[in-house]
Amino acid sequence: MRPKITITVLLAAVAVAHHPPARVRSNSSSIATQDFTQKVNHSLDASSATFKQRYQLNTQHFKPGGPILFIQSAEAGMSVINTSDFMDYAPKLGALVVMLEHRFFGDLRIGSYPPGYDPMNISKEALSSLTLDNVLQDGVNFVNWIKKTVLGAKNSKVIYAGSSYGGFLAVSARMQYPDTFYGAIASSPALNSFGPTSSNRFKFDSAKWASDVYEEASKGASSKIKTSMLTFKRCLAGKKDNTCESTIPDLNICKNSTVLGYERLYRAVLHTYLAVSKFNYPWIEKYPTANPFENLIKKTLAANTAGEVLRIPLLAAAWGNASSCTDAFNLNISKASTGNIANTQPAFGYINCGYYPINDKSVPSDNVLPETFARGAVDICTNPAWKAVDYGRENEYFLQKYAMTNDFIDTTTRLLIVQGRYDRTAAIGSPILTVTNMLNHSRVVLLNGTAHAEDTVSEAIEPRGLKPEMDQIRDLKLEHLKEWLGQGSQTPDASSGLVSPRCEMFVLSLLLLVMVLLF
Repeated sequence: MRPKITITVLLAAVAVAHHPPARVRSNSSSIATQDFTQKVNHSLDASSATFKQRYQLNTQHFKPGGPILFIQSAEAGMSVINTSDFMDYAPKLGALVVMLEHRFFGDLRIGSYPPGYDPMNISKEALSSLTLDNVLQDGVNFVNWIKKTVLGAKNSKVIYAGSSYGGFLAVSARMQYPDTFYGAIASSPALNSFGPTSSNRFKFDSAKWASDVYEEASKGASSKIKTSMLTFKRCLAGKKDNTCESTIPDLNICKNSTVLGYERLYRAVLHTYLAVSKFNYPWIEKYPTANPFENLIKKTLAANTAGEVLRIPLLAAAWGNASSCTDAFNLNISKASTGNIANTQPAFGYINCGYYPINDKSVPSDNVLPETFARGAVDICTNPAWKAVDYGRENEYFLQKYAMTNDFIDTTTRLLIVQGRYDRTAAIGSPILTVTNMLNHSRVVLLNGTAHAEDTVSEAIEPRGLKPEMDQIRDLKLEHLKEWLGQGSQTPDASSGLVSPRCEMFVLSLLLLVMVLLF
């Protein structure tokens, strides 16, 4: 893969990983979900209105004064706390673990919804309190309440964790509220390529990364995908004697669904190619098989025609049967055609329009996939009425607004950013930082063989020994946490006489100076 970014830490594969058996990520937990009374608005002049915000709390391993490992749920309803890797670190740190659901998220039946919000009937007015400031202060208000109500937690240090958009929140929280959040671990955050403008010089980075992932996996499969996608794109613009139905008949689309046109199917295929490596989990989640990227590459190499090649991502997106025709009315196909596979929550669309307009949709001409959104502005926001006043600003404006420049992040302490090698988000979420071994310095880790935020799952989901890279990152995270909390090997310890490398250099310099003065 062509070098794009400087990474402070690179974890290489130390052995061939053994794939775990196909499994569905568990959604069961014995830990009760509770309600916290949260302010609708946190500004000083706000009303006293409140709403019930859901959370899960585990104090099983907590020792008085131990850390608070805080997980901010993000662009989906709150997952089960047992699936978080923080649960694995709790007994080793004497920590309590708590997860807070993001405001305006949940399921259709119940969620953390402020008054007046109905996920089935959405209005802009009902979403007005969905601001970055309110979201971050939800976390501040909540952890301060935890400190007051959990015996022994009054002086506990809080470590913030989030993944994907939640990773962006983790970085933001650490930088904007350093007195509340002592450290932060951000998994697979997008921290660059903001805004819809054509001048965004980072807009192609995500697609280039995805293209390189395909090329590295198999040049043969990549070539087939490129040729087949160009065939599909050309037939969409073809005349009556060159329709997609005649050009790629073995795409095998159900006759009753061709009335929707092939454009929807084309978009579903395009977005599935972009997503399948990103979400290449060793369990069944976004797609009907574990390790869906390897599965797609293997089947592509065995395919003989453009129709056979293109049918592979369509079946993956639809969770379809290989022996049946593909139904364009399929809800999963519809979702894939919009690129909306990671979440189904309408509130996230509002976030994209309001304060998190990330462009990872643009594909350049020299790519495995056809050129897409390469010229002109890109429609990141799906509802024009939701666009914030500064929605159309340049990427550099947002980097300054959120203090997301390399320099700002480089001067932030106790911040760990983790990116997965399969995940194209790594291209727009890996700031260039000072290369150092000091664990209290902000750092970026690029983790081979892993997908989007895969590093955040607990050993209950992905057990130790199945993937060496996951064992490495778990050990590295724990090492960072211990160092941040004063329990690490770089932490000065008067009782043992140990000093940090920086202190050693200072002492040596002082001794040399004394020798010069004396002699």
